[in-house]
Amino acid sequence: MTNLLLIIALLLRRLLLPLIFLAICAPAFSQTCTVAPKQVKLGETLRITCPPAFSSAALNGRTAKLFPQATGNNLGLLPISVMDAPGPAKLTISRIDGGQEPLSITIRKTTFPWQNVKLNPEVEALHSTSEEMALLTAFKEKLSDNRLWQDPLAPPVSGCMTSPFGVKRLHNGKPTGEYHGGVDQRTPAGAPIRAVAAGTVSFAQEFNVLGNAVGIDHGQGLESMYLHMSKLAVSPGMQVHRGDILGYAGSTGRSTGPHLHWVLYVNGMNVNPAQWIKLQPCPRQSKAR
Repeated sequence: MTNLLLIIALLLRRLLLPLIFLAICAPAFSQTCTVAPKQVKLGETLRITCPPAFSSAALNGRTAKLFPQATGNNLGLLPISVMDAPGPAKLTISRIDGGQEPLSITIRKTTFPWQNVKLNPEVEALHSTSEEMALLTAFKEKLSDNRLWQDPLAPPVSGCMTSPFGVKRLHNGKPTGEYHGGVDQRTPAGAPIRAVAAGTVSFAQEFNVLGNAVGIDHGQGLESMYLHMSKLAVSPGMQVHRGDILGYAGSTGRSTGPHLHWVLYVNGMNVNPAQWIKLQPCPRQSKAR
């Protein structure tokens, strides 16, 4: 009888030990984060999805807060700068308890073309005021907890893309040291400009260089801005929905003709809108706006 009990005990031990091990380790195994895309181009956005135990992600001095989502996970948007070095890179994912874990990605080599913009002397002489720069800086640094945007974003106009993100700009043949931080879309004067997603209007006013412009906070690190409009249709503090009219296309500010120049910001950095919205390039090279 004793031997039988011993055999039963050994069998139970063999059966139960793996189950106990899994029960203890399951929470640890489930505490993993994912990143998309794992191979990212310069100027694109990383989406980091983690369990609630994780609070932020960082790369090259930039930090993205991870926000709770309806799915039960946390999500953060981390921009890749056009100045980042291509090659393997490691994100640092921080936990609420202070611990950290690495997450590997690859930054792909990305080539941006040059583009010359011909400006008349009056337009070229336009410069932003210190007050305008302060307003734009505050806009880009704002981080609101409430997510108002949903995938997919909507194109603000239907016109083809005349100038893509990342183009290295020359003005009248002279290098500016700047890159195109948004996209230009062919848009006739007076055509409606629509919000790419729901959000709160942060500013709607005239700027020296940007012309009549609107900035929208979509929440959790995503913002958009629309420039050179002939007329504004919203005011600061207004809540807008995806597709709402913000204003009408024009050529105000530093512009050479009617079009829409618009920008996406992720945690204060310009990112490529073409990763978020399918944009059709114009069939032949067009004059830059």
